Parts: sequence; structure tokens; C-alpha cells
Amino acid sequence: MKKNAVIVTQYFPPEIGGGAHRSFGFAEELSALGVEVTVVTAFPSYLIHKKHARFRFKPYEKQQVNNLTIYRTFVIPSDRGNFLMRLLYYLSFTISSTLLVLLKIRRIDILLAISPPLFTGITGVLAKRFKSAKFILDIGDLWPESAVQLGILKNTFAIRFSQGLERWIYHHCDGINLVTKETLEQFRNNNKNGTCITYVPNFVDTCFVQKREKDLGLVQSLGLTDRLIFGYVGNIGVAQGLNVVVDAAHRTRHIKEIAYVIVGDGVESSRIEREIRDLGLSNIHLLPPVSREEIVNYISLIDVMIIPLVKVDLFRITIPSKLYESMAAEIPVILCVDGEARSIVEQANCGVFAEPGSPDELVDRVLTFHRNRELIATLGKNGRAFVEERFARNNVIPKYYHELMALGVRTTS
Repeated sequence: MKKNAVIVTQYFPPEIGGGAHRSFGFAEELSALGVEVTVVTAFPSYLIHKKHARFRFKPYEKQQVNNLTIYRTFVIPSDRGNFLMRLLYYLSFTISSTLLVLLKIRRIDILLAISPPLFTGITGVLAKRFKSAKFILDIGDLWPESAVQLGILKNTFAIRFSQGLERWIYHHCDGINLVTKETLEQFRNNNKNGTCITYVPNFVDTCFVQKREKDLGLVQSLGLTDRLIFGYVGNIGVAQGLNVVVDAAHRTRHIKEIAYVIVGDGVESSRIEREIRDLGLSNIHLLPPVSREEIVNYISLIDVMIIPLVKVDLFRITIPSKLYESMAAEIPVILCVDGEARSIVEQANCGVFAEPGSPDELVDRVLTFHRNRELIATLGKNGRAFVEERFARNNVIPKYYHELMALGVRTTS
């Protein structure tokens, strides 16, 4: 008797970023555990290189990739600098994915909606109502709280509407997955509906992400031979506050052995590119996003990973997924995030903390690694051992699978 699961996610490879990696991890591991997995996602258009972007006017396209059935549905591509276009990007996927789930998928035992964006939860509520599916919401970031604290969502009516939508979706969930222990406790304390609340931390594929020798071709092409490279890989958005990295590069531009690499794209990428150009910095490279298969070569260039977030209270309960990826690759981190993420770094002894948004502290930590190169290998090995024990994908998801089955999910032959 086989179980089936539908994963509804706005982001899925070839797109990059934490949401895409988490969705892909759930899909692959649940499939390996014998679950029949169907993924409903958008035609790729966000945080990927233009050559991978695909805009289609048709309602959907079906693919079979290994044991996964993947439906890619219509979406209005996002203009990442425009709030209205971003909203249309989310809503167009909500409509297209919901219609596909209700009209094309005959039976659903469980629907796992990946948030953000929270709108994927609408599909889950309707699947529960019309398909009798168990509805699980996986919450990577609290929304709209994060958008409000970052100043992205300011309109009073929009905030109240979003908060009402959030409560409505939570009320209809059969289960909620949370990625940090602190949010787990918050939800459990406020859980008046008896919803199943589970802790499913961010995870990493430790078989795929490993320590690799530097790609010498890339090193030479970027002019980084004999440089100690500090890097960042991921979304270049408002939340990341990457101007602190540019500031650090400016302050250390006289040290020829130090270089910086940023790989990614996002709403702030044009501004970051402009800052680098205006300051005339030659010691920092801003590179476009690449595929999941290629990214490991770029990560291999990096000696020390910088993981920044802007200083807002919400991020004290946020753990960037790139932290685990750095640990798996045996790359020590300079963590510019306080709270639960800092506790993990200190427990693992895999990096150092710098006050979020402080270029002074970031420069100090950069110079610490510059003066003490032996720290790099030691802290890297510590991180690898810690993440293998606690956050390896093939350990985290099988444990969650048993909790999932405890919800009384139906089986199909």
C-alpha cells in the first residue's frame, strides 16, 4: 500500500535558494521512503539565470523526473523591484496551482504547502475541503511579520488582511512544520485548535554538499589566485543587508590577500552592483546565480562564508539554510545573525559571530581569519561533524515521516 503526497511550492529547482532546496529535499527523501510524490510548482523564473527562465502561456506542463511527478503551472514572472508585480507573481501561482490540484490530481492523501509565500496555504485549505486531504503547512519564515519588520509591507489595510489570511490558513491546518525551536514553542503555546505542531529544521544533503578542492579554472578566471576568499551565496534581498559585505570589502581593499565573492540575485542586486562600481572596488566579485549542479564549484572557492541578515527582532528566531550548507562543505562562517542561529554556531564551534549590520565587527572577524589561517580547517571540520549528526537531510526527513504517518494519512494501492 503506497502513500501519496502533493508538495505545493512556489520555488523548486532549477530555481535556487532555501525554499527551492527545502522543497526538493522533501520531495526526494519522501520518495525514497516509498511515498508517491507529486510536486506542483511554477514555471521557473525567480532567482535563476535568464537562460533557465521559462515563461509559458499554457496552464501547465507535466514532467516525470526520476520517481517524481512534477507539474509546472502558469505564473506571471516577478519584477523583484516592484511590490505589485511580486504580488501578481504569488497570486497567479496560487490560482494556477489550486486549479491544477483540484482538477488534475485525482486523489491526495496529504498536501504539503511550503511557505513563504503564505499564499500556498490557500491551495492547501481548498485541497482539504474538496479532496479530503490532510493539509500540512511548512513555515520557513513567519509572514506577514517578516515583511512588516523589514518595511516591505506598510499599508495598514494590507497588513490586517494578511494577518487575517494567516490566521485563517493556520486554523485549517492539520499540521504545521516549523524550522526553529523557538517558533515551535511559540506555536505550541498558542495552539488552541489542537493542530499537530512539528519541528522540522532546515536540512542539507550531506552527500551532495561536501568539501571540495577549489575549481582552479574558476579561481584563475576570476583573478583570485592566492587570495583568501570570503563569500556569500544566495538571495540578494532586503533581509540580507549585503551592503555590510561591500563596506567590509572597501575597508580591507588595501590587503591584497583578501577578496570577496557574492553569488546570487535579488531585489537588491542592482544596488549592490552600483555600490561596488561607485566605490571602484576590484576586490569583490558580484556573480549571477547558477544551477544547483554548478553552485558547488562556486562554493568551493570560498574559504570563509559570510552569512548576514539585517538587525530585526524576527531574525533572532531565523536560521539561514546556507548555514548548514556551509557546515556540510567544511567552510567556517562569519555569522551576522543573533539568536538561535548563533547558538548553533557556538555549539558546533564552526565559526564566529559578528553583530548584524556592523561593518566594524565584520572587518574584525575577517582580519581574525586572515591572521589565523589554521582556524579555517579546524572550524570547518567541526561544522561538518555537527551537521552530519543533527541536520543531514537523510536523518531529518525520515524522523519527520513517522510523525507524518501518525496523522492518520490514508494509503492507496
